[in-house]
Amino acid sequence: MEEVVVTGTRIVRDGYQAPTPVTVMGAEQLQSFASPNIADALNTMPELSGSATPATSVTTASTGNSNINALNLRALGTNRTLVLVDGRRAVASSMSGMVDVNLIPQDLVRSVEVVTGGASAAYGSDALSGIVNFVLDKNYTGTKLTAQTGATTYGDGDNWMGGLTYGTPFGEGRGHFLFSANYRHQDAIPINDRGWNLQGWQFMGNQNYKIGDTYTGEPQWLRLSQVAPSTGFAGGVITDTAFRGTAFGPGGTPYQIEFGDLVSNPDMHGGDWKLTQVRGTRAGSSLLGGSKTVSFFTRGSWDLTDDINVFAQASYARDRNHNYAFSLEDTGTITLSVENAFLPENIRQAMIAQGVSTFHMGSMHTDLPIVDATNDREVTSLLAGAEGKFGNGWSWDTYYQRGISNFESVAKGMVYNPYMTLAYDSVIDPDTGVPVCRSTLTDPGNGCKPYNPFGIGVNTQGAVDYVTGNGTQMWRKQQMTQDVAAFTLNGTPFATWAGDVSVATGIEWRKEAIGKGRNDELSPTQKWWVGGYQISKGSYNVKEAFVETVVPLAKDLPALQALDFSGAFRATDYSTSGSVETWKLGLNWTPIEDVRVRTTLSRDIRAPNLEELFSNGGGGAPSVSNPWILGDDGQPISENISSPRIGNPDLTPEKADSFGGGIVLTPRFMPGFAMSVDYWKIDIDDAIGLPATQDIIDGCHNGQTDFCSAIDFNVDADGAQHIGVVRRNPFNYTTLAARGVDYEASYRFMASSIYSALPGVVQVRALATNYLKMASTINGVVDDTAGQNTSYGPPSWKWNASVNYALDAFRGSVTARGISSGVYDNDWIVCSTNCPVSGSKYRTVNDNHIPSAIFWDASLTYAFGFKDADVESFVNVRNVFDRDPPIVAPNAGGFNYTMPSSNAQLYDVLGRTFTVGLRMKF
Repeated sequence: MEEVVVTGTRIVRDGYQAPTPVTVMGAEQLQSFASPNIADALNTMPELSGSATPATSVTTASTGNSNINALNLRALGTNRTLVLVDGRRAVASSMSGMVDVNLIPQDLVRSVEVVTGGASAAYGSDALSGIVNFVLDKNYTGTKLTAQTGATTYGDGDNWMGGLTYGTPFGEGRGHFLFSANYRHQDAIPINDRGWNLQGWQFMGNQNYKIGDTYTGEPQWLRLSQVAPSTGFAGGVITDTAFRGTAFGPGGTPYQIEFGDLVSNPDMHGGDWKLTQVRGTRAGSSLLGGSKTVSFFTRGSWDLTDDINVFAQASYARDRNHNYAFSLEDTGTITLSVENAFLPENIRQAMIAQGVSTFHMGSMHTDLPIVDATNDREVTSLLAGAEGKFGNGWSWDTYYQRGISNFESVAKGMVYNPYMTLAYDSVIDPDTGVPVCRSTLTDPGNGCKPYNPFGIGVNTQGAVDYVTGNGTQMWRKQQMTQDVAAFTLNGTPFATWAGDVSVATGIEWRKEAIGKGRNDELSPTQKWWVGGYQISKGSYNVKEAFVETVVPLAKDLPALQALDFSGAFRATDYSTSGSVETWKLGLNWTPIEDVRVRTTLSRDIRAPNLEELFSNGGGGAPSVSNPWILGDDGQPISENISSPRIGNPDLTPEKADSFGGGIVLTPRFMPGFAMSVDYWKIDIDDAIGLPATQDIIDGCHNGQTDFCSAIDFNVDADGAQHIGVVRRNPFNYTTLAARGVDYEASYRFMASSIYSALPGVVQVRALATNYLKMASTINGVVDDTAGQNTSYGPPSWKWNASVNYALDAFRGSVTARGISSGVYDNDWIVCSTNCPVSGSKYRTVNDNHIPSAIFWDASLTYAFGFKDADVESFVNVRNVFDRDPPIVAPNAGGFNYTMPSSNAQLYDVLGRTFTVGLRMKF
């Protein structure tokens, strides 16, 4: 029997089954999915929820993390899922520690093992929610070619992929050489014009919720269709004074907008909502980013002796991607003078007649380009090591790995706020009679070009170039490095009457660093519309030692066919936060051959990542609600602000206590059938959290003075407190509690067992996770997001079921992917009349339901010979019935009028997708 390493433990032992649940997706399953990204197949697994994907990062510009496929076990965050390649820590692709699994050599992946349980004692930091281990076929022999192409049923999202893999032994079998190369291309879908996104679904503030100082008993928020902006249109709209609702179209032609029956700025219901809707236009969120990805992998190994093997491997991957992130959206904060050079003369004279000197406008700035966030990420991994065996059943391995991640981010078309402010303020030059910036009259050499906010197609290229940096683009280049050295020893020092006692022990050293960066000359001012790209510098190192054991306690006794105890302990010393210990205890009890009971108890950790420790202020430009200033409708006004993220070097590791218990059934009377049920519980203390910008604002307004120190106010002439900057620092300030149950069942049988004349083999498999609890506690306030089918929580149930049929050269499969119904927020109160007064947590709404969804996939493979090659042709259809995703209405206010009306983290938003291709082996 071949020795195998089971992910979740360092023990190497014949036939040993770890007490931690492991779900395996083999190469055949991965191939049947036929996706250019392996993460698309993995994210159908119920244990994974809330993963980062290209479809969820379409508005990302300030972080540089767009198009990353990062896995999220248990919905606890991508940074709490440890990704391994052949049992070794993968090189991260971002400061936040996310591993882009796009960049793993996909043509070499033999299987993916998902360990759903804490494993820090065995593998170190970050394994709070579990491990995803990509097992490569390091001994592949032969030549393999792959080619495939795909698109959606709507004629967009074109993608194609090609790969070459070659492996051969040499030196009379003592050595082995392996090489693999892969190229993938994905077209962007810049405009989300799917039908489900064009109905205007959104929550909006209810203008009748409060009249004067009296609460009417109506809900505070209403979930409605036909909702669109009321204070920001394509060519601009005046948002106050008697001229409110005067909008400007092509060429600057003014027209009057028809407001709907409900108006709660920046949103309205009905009226000219189709005219003002942003979704489905260039200014709305796009559907999918575009990318070009190339990867190379090579490995060589050599048997120095019969007992010692040395190896070296190198991988390089580069992902160049872009997404149409956003337009310059403004919902009424542009302050203009009646002297503005571009204001139509008839409107100017009417304003003067009414005593109007200044007014406010909102605009989608159609004359400006959509911000094209472009990222170029390169990840290189160099590894050398040796492994061997000695004595009676002892083995060892050692390796050193150097990882280098270079990333360059460019935000093309980003507006620089100081230039935009100057360009808005235009007047007629008294000497030339042409529009100029007011500032140019006193500073003729300042280069300002006046910007016309009144209309579509009314600005010169010079004006556009000036406000978008005047020749400077927002950009950053940064490098991260990872160095790892490790040594592991495995063996069986002695035996009990029940069997051999196995031991694994080892030491590991790791250093993570970020530095060697450059950025544009304007980013340090933090005055780009999203703040700016900052350069971060810092490093930390980790020293670790671990020991793990498996002790057989009983064997071949009544009700004790087998009983094994497992234990692990790891001591870790961080240069930033000191020492910490992790441990794990487990039991495997097999009372009879058909039944196995397993349980684990562990203490796990996650250390703060480079971004949390050393970030120097990258951030976005959120639109927030300012509770210090109320609009005419009694609702807080929306303001566009800067909200940089600043690192905190005083962070300490998160600590988690985890428990898991389950049963595995493999009944002898039903050969080929297996079923498991596992309960899991994870409690995290000192969890690192980054407060949301709106939470900081609301906390300060509600009297939590610690939050107020993070806010810079701009007080206007009337004494109103406008918000300028909100700084966000991570802290060990929250606790997390997660509970759930995993189910898995599989049955492989001959089709003839159903009907004797049926040929072939059938395999049925079903997996499901019931998320019972996903609660965070901050300052004594508990927020449980389990069952919230928004981006804030996992669904109550996530499942998939598949039927696979194989007959000679044919293989076919049908898969159903299901999401249970859910809510927007577990604390919201549904009512229509006699509603209580809303609070920041217990909001009253008219609808809090999100329906369930099932998506169907199908694949077919046919194998045949062609000359000296074995060829497989395949076709895959994802979302066979082209089912629309359930409507998930964005929240009221802010920039939510640009957000899609569904949740790409949970649902299929692309529609029916076709993929066809060939695989050839020589």
